[in-house]
Amino acid sequence: MRFRHISHRRLRDFTRLVCAAALATSSAVSLAQRAAGQRAAPVPDAPAPQIHLAVAAPPARPLTAGASPAAEPLPAATISLYSVVDLALRNSQAVRVAEAAQQHARATMLEMRDAYIPNFSLGSGLGYSYGFPLGNPTLFNVNSTSLLFSFSQKYYIRAAADGLKAATLSLKDVRRQIIQDAASSYIELNSTLDQVRALQEAAQAGGSMVSVVQDRLTAGLAAPVDLTRARLTLAELQLKAMQMEDHANELRVHLGNLTGLPPETIDPSSASVPPMPTLDLGTLQQHNGDSPAIQASFATAKSRFDTAIGDKNQNYRPTVNMAFQYARFAPFNGYSLYYQHFTYNNIGLGIQAVWPLFDPIRRDKAKESQTEAARAQHQAELDKIRNSEANLSLWHSLQELKLQQQVATLQQQLAQDSLQAVLTRMNSAPGAAAAPVTPQQADQDRIEERTRFVDMKAAEFNVIKTQLDLLAAVGGLEDWAKSAGNPPDSATTTIQTHP
Repeated sequence: MRFRHISHRRLRDFTRLVCAAALATSSAVSLAQRAAGQRAAPVPDAPAPQIHLAVAAPPARPLTAGASPAAEPLPAATISLYSVVDLALRNSQAVRVAEAAQQHARATMLEMRDAYIPNFSLGSGLGYSYGFPLGNPTLFNVNSTSLLFSFSQKYYIRAAADGLKAATLSLKDVRRQIIQDAASSYIELNSTLDQVRALQEAAQAGGSMVSVVQDRLTAGLAAPVDLTRARLTLAELQLKAMQMEDHANELRVHLGNLTGLPPETIDPSSASVPPMPTLDLGTLQQHNGDSPAIQASFATAKSRFDTAIGDKNQNYRPTVNMAFQYARFAPFNGYSLYYQHFTYNNIGLGIQAVWPLFDPIRRDKAKESQTEAARAQHQAELDKIRNSEANLSLWHSLQELKLQQQVATLQQQLAQDSLQAVLTRMNSAPGAAAAPVTPQQADQDRIEERTRFVDMKAAEFNVIKTQLDLLAAVGGLEDWAKSAGNPPDSATTTIQTHP
């Protein structure tokens, strides 16, 4: 029996033909059943086939400029102050620039110090010569030089070490700026969100008041001007709520740029903010010079003075260097024909002393370095004076802001007590002694209480922001931010300042 070979194309066409015929037959049967008004009964013990599709959820991506506005926003997640500060420090380009400057200063210090360490180099002067050999062509040579003694080098090393200290303090000051920016924006966002919720509640009360006044106007119990006032109050509340919402979105975007997180996922938590430390005027004046920026200025001035001393010692003082050389001469350059006691292996070891007697360029360089050091010292003193005056101004502002916060808190408490009294009178049985309370009056008191709450939160943030500025001025901000990572029971309010 012989089997005929069938190609894949013919088999595929045959399969398609069979499937088409089956589909046509099924459609015809279905049409016939519908025409007859009959329905095919399900086959017993034969469940209908079910198709399960496993669709993987796409990974969350940060909001970009090209994202579709109809895209579903990512869910907000509560993030602590410590996490925001840590991510801001890790994501900051300014911190990376300061770290690179610190590494550069460290490399400069090592360069100055390694001048006393001998260096080694391997070379070759191989070449062909005819007649009397010119120069010293060698198969290979080893050279080594180092500084043995200098009146200036130790001051250059000190200047480089002071420069490294200044770069380290500048890095600390940049970190302070990032921490202050992140912490202030985080606390302000938390306060702004509280104000937005309060304004939304006030707007709801304003809408209720407009409805009540509209009903009273229809019943002839109110004038049109009352309805206009109610609508104006509602519009002002809605406008202020919209402004606060826009400000909250701007703060979220700013925190997103600092931390690298999607802005719409940032949800602050007031419980993660550590208590602000108490800082009196005496402590403020005592730690006036503990700011990293002020310390960096004085370290820079000291580095310039060390450099000036080193440049001055370059004049009229010797410098001693050590030199070593080994050379293997080539045997085919004819040295043995012209030198009676020629040897191929040659070693040279000695010292070189240079004593400058008159060098106007070095003299002028020393004067230039001296004036630059004096300018840096005066600048550091001026920065310290300005910092002291700014700290005193911040201290006075803090005392005023605390009183404003106390006034705002008492006004909010008074408005809350008034609202509670109005609600009590409105819900109590009517009596002849007390005048009846209308729903319009209750809505007005609700609006007043919520508005006072917004003022209280604004005054509270102004106090915290000034306290953050004072902490940054005395160098205690980073220690305060680190305490945000401790448990609440172990949080401390003591300022730790280090020079």
